[in-house]
Amino acid sequence: MDSTATPTTTTIDVSAYDQQLQSPLFGTLPGEIRNEIFALALVQYEEEGESAYAKDSYWYRPGFTGPRKSSSSLLRACKLAHVEGQKVFLRELEWAFWFDRGPKGRTRNEACTGFFSSLTEQQSRDLSKVRFFTQMYWLEGGRNLATLFAQPRFRPEVLTITVRYSDWWYWESDEPLRMSEDWLRGFRGPRGLRELRVEYETLVGKREEMMGIVGRNKGWKLVVGDGREERREREREDEEEEEGKKEKEEEEEEGYLSAEGTELVEWTWKGPSKLGGQEWAHHGEGDTVEYVVVVDTWRFVEGRMSEEDRARRVESQPLSDYYGHFWHFNDSDRSSDYWSENEDEDEDEDEDEDENEEDEEEEGDDHDVAGEDGSGPFGGSELDLSAGTVL
Repeated sequence: MDSTATPTTTTIDVSAYDQQLQSPLFGTLPGEIRNEIFALALVQYEEEGESAYAKDSYWYRPGFTGPRKSSSSLLRACKLAHVEGQKVFLRELEWAFWFDRGPKGRTRNEACTGFFSSLTEQQSRDLSKVRFFTQMYWLEGGRNLATLFAQPRFRPEVLTITVRYSDWWYWESDEPLRMSEDWLRGFRGPRGLRELRVEYETLVGKREEMMGIVGRNKGWKLVVGDGREERREREREDEEEEEGKKEKEEEEEEGYLSAEGTELVEWTWKGPSKLGGQEWAHHGEGDTVEYVVVVDTWRFVEGRMSEEDRARRVESQPLSDYYGHFWHFNDSDRSSDYWSENEDEDEDEDEDEDENEEDEEEEGDDHDVAGEDGSGPFGGSELDLSAGTVL
């Protein structure tokens, strides 16, 4: 499925269903046990064999050695199984998107926004875990995050942002690691976000460089709450009193995320020294290189952050209305808002990656199981969890 495809919709009517009281599953077992059964039956797995990702691709790593899928046959057993099982399915599984350097059809804003805009209200409430793989040019300014957070159906409880070794600025020439704080300074998480995990990765030899950035970022407090009204207030700021705007902002905020007191988790893994199908001089002569990964966690705190922390914030604005309303664009439509100052370099890299990705794209038919109102992007015998679409 290419990146412009949209999930299809079935006509299954699940608005009314039999309670299945004659079945031991529904008539005898309590809901908590049924949820455990659904969780085990729908557990995700990484495809192997021909469908596995190339080991020297940018997106191959532990947990992502192939498309992540789950068998959804149990959801089609009966309407009641669909209604109960889909809630568990959405709650337990993580949905991943890449910005950029990801599997074909799973990359850039349109793949993510297309998926979330296709969710029903109930599905958006049930879906709880999302992961973003982010290149630095996409992440640093904060505007891409603000654009996705403004999606009405984007309401995960847990968001993981992974910065891979190949996502840092000029990793190709082994430059010192750097990361702007603008994305943290302007961060405003969507309503319902209760945990942010940031996963930093680099070569083992550059660990100390990375730890300086990890320690600095840990001090940021991140607002959670709908910022759409605040943006409308800003547009009318010449007509509004400053105190009125402050009161409105307080009403919209649920609280904030803090990494204060949370423990860092660290692990290492080895991968091919070739990356993106190329050899890199600073990787040495061996066949493998060793990566170190450090994970920091921000957890939800109810209430208003301190005025000192608030004074550090500068609200990130979503991309232009074109992107905010239509969520779909071709390469020729991209504006300077989307691209970094290194646009030419990014574009050249992406062209090379597209050639390498052609053999990576999985084949299959689109099958979708309806949501409770008869719509939604889930179903089929197998679900591709990496993209949130079905193969």
